[in-house]
Amino acid sequence: MLKDSSLPCRRKIDFLGDFDTLHQLAKTSGFLQRAPRKVTPEGFVKAVMLAGTSGSASFNAIAWQAGRIAGKASSRQNLHRRCDESAVRFLEAVSAHALQHRSPFPSVATGVFKRVLIHDGSLIRMADALNPHFPAVSSTEQDKAMLRLQFAYDFTSGQTLFAKLEPYPRTDGAAAGDLIEHLKPGDLCLRDLGYYKAEWFQQMEAAGAFYVSRLKSGVTVVTGSGSHLRLDKFLSRMKGDLVDQRVQLGQAGDFHARLVALRVPGEVAAQRRRRLHEQAKKKGATVSALKLALADWVLLITNLTKEQADAETLRQLYRLRWHVEIVFKTFKSNGCLQLLTSHVSNPHHLQVLLLGQLLQVILNLRLWRALAGSSPEHPSSLLKMAGQARETLEALWLTGRSALLWKGHVRRLLYYCRYDRRRLKSLTTLHAELLR
Repeated sequence: MLKDSSLPCRRKIDFLGDFDTLHQLAKTSGFLQRAPRKVTPEGFVKAVMLAGTSGSASFNAIAWQAGRIAGKASSRQNLHRRCDESAVRFLEAVSAHALQHRSPFPSVATGVFKRVLIHDGSLIRMADALNPHFPAVSSTEQDKAMLRLQFAYDFTSGQTLFAKLEPYPRTDGAAAGDLIEHLKPGDLCLRDLGYYKAEWFQQMEAAGAFYVSRLKSGVTVVTGSGSHLRLDKFLSRMKGDLVDQRVQLGQAGDFHARLVALRVPGEVAAQRRRRLHEQAKKKGATVSALKLALADWVLLITNLTKEQADAETLRQLYRLRWHVEIVFKTFKSNGCLQLLTSHVSNPHHLQVLLLGQLLQVILNLRLWRALAGSSPEHPSSLLKMAGQARETLEALWLTGRSALLWKGHVRRLLYYCRYDRRRLKSLTTLHAELLR
């Protein structure tokens, strides 16, 4: 039986409790120009978040939630007037405030690394009619309006480092340097191939941080004799199912890293090749011999030594990166985001709703990690918790100041949001085992 003292208290979860700061942010952004009569700055943010988790994108839904919070009715016309450029600036400032609101909960596991930082991007497809506001250039005709989301967080504490909505033309490669300023010695960074650039790996190492990344197929390997080999030719010289050695990469050979190549079973390689052919067929292209040859391997690079992590540990560490896909799924599969893909409205209104959803993701990550500390023997599913987002927000803001009602909600989350029994280990369990 869990004691109440072990459960996360409401004020440590809620980053909207500092009313003075929120009012100052509202004034600075131009959102608040006189004393509010019905909708306060914090009430506006809460209403936007609640409307989103209710699955509605309308001004009427935001007004309804604002009325519930304030205890007095607010019109949809009033909310329509409030959702302007200043509201976007205000929500962006609130997002920055939420990121500075450091998680008071300890990391679930420490071990070799101080933090495990995961950074990834995701596309948000909007209605075609919004192309003038959110222009996109895509290979498919239906994708005419899009935004990019850049998201980075610490897996061990649930602390979000940054969450940014950006124009579609700014690619993942251009955003690769965004993580550098957040690095601390002892961090482990996990990112996918879209952020691959030797310069950023070198800067991570200079900052005292570690990285594990997949290796690009087109990279050149420089041998000790000075020969330049294509990656598949280099691997064909190796014997056995494992290659684990320091190499020089790039045409100039100035990027030094540890290359780990693990051969996959034949059926897995065959499945990869089928997928490559299917993808190429859709584009009217053919698959290169290089990609077909590399389908036999899992290719990783790192600056960790063999003593710090052997080849299999590296592969399991890189698996943790997939947790960000769960984060994106909570953002896209819950709340109003699906409606936004076909909803045509004031672009400021849509940006406000998207920022409200991002705030929900930030809060949900904090609560998920806090619950992991309350009940480490029964890991909670972030996806299941996201399905209860509306109930969580109502327990935070619409049940008065009753600590008893909040603790009752937290207990229900712990019970109903556990991982189902499964053959494969959850990423939370895997992380705890790797970093003991």
